[in-house]
Amino acid sequence: MTDGDVRRALLEGHGLDSPADAAYNTDYMKLVEKDGGFSGQVSRLRPDLKEIPVVDLNGRLLCVEQRSDGQTRPDRPNTVVIMAGGKGLRLRPLTEETPKPLLHVGGKPILQHIIHSLRGEGFTDIVLAINYLGEQIEEFFQDGFRFGVNIRYLKEDRALGTAGALSLFRDAPSSPVVVMNGDIILSSSIGKMLDYHEENLATITVGAKVVETIIPYGVMTTNGRVIEGIEEKPTRRDLVNAGVYVLNPEVVASVTPDQVTDMPQLIVENLKGGKALAFPLHETWADLGSPQQLKRAHELLVGE
Repeated sequence: MTDGDVRRALLEGHGLDSPADAAYNTDYMKLVEKDGGFSGQVSRLRPDLKEIPVVDLNGRLLCVEQRSDGQTRPDRPNTVVIMAGGKGLRLRPLTEETPKPLLHVGGKPILQHIIHSLRGEGFTDIVLAINYLGEQIEEFFQDGFRFGVNIRYLKEDRALGTAGALSLFRDAPSSPVVVMNGDIILSSSIGKMLDYHEENLATITVGAKVVETIIPYGVMTTNGRVIEGIEEKPTRRDLVNAGVYVLNPEVVASVTPDQVTDMPQLIVENLKGGKALAFPLHETWADLGSPQQLKRAHELLVGE
């Protein structure tokens, strides 16, 4: 069962507590061990496969062969725009004199965690969209040299929403752009999300977190006034916007200059054609919009 199998199962409405056979693929590429060697078409295995299961003649797993191309990580030239201009009103008084992306979690600013994670995946072209107390962010990160990345700034004269700052690009990007909120803790691979976007020829890809809500009552199924069934305390699963996106260059170029634009609006404007896709996130995710969520993020990062 691969990472992609899990994400497809989540899109189909399954949860992480669903049985494995709801997700795994029975028709997979493999090597069959026979008489101390491999049978099958080894040369036909896709070169991008890094792990290859080895089974015996009865189909039982023996081991997983690891293939390496000698690279620890790819260098990704794509620009990453981090929206760091919000006022963080729900976190006041913490944000009265400090911008939310500079609040400390696990001993360093939230935004530093994000940049460190991106650098680890090969992203080094970082753009910070700033407004509220933005001079503090610029003073702390400067050009990004000491963090191992190159940082530029989009400076909003007024708040332009969660997507409006994209209209401030001087040079139009030529490849897909990653856009993410500056107040999230996310252990999912942004690189995998970018690969998913490109492999599926998407226009917009939205990171989607599975949120489970338990309804604390018996929910009835009815046909008119006739009760057909009742389910005690069912669990509802929804995909919610996780605040991380991949946008094609033409989507970035479509943002109207000097106009408040929020990301949901931009997504709706690009639904036609069926190329706005969801990328399910089953990894750790925390949106740091409240003191309780800030505390949870600290616990996730330092285990306290």
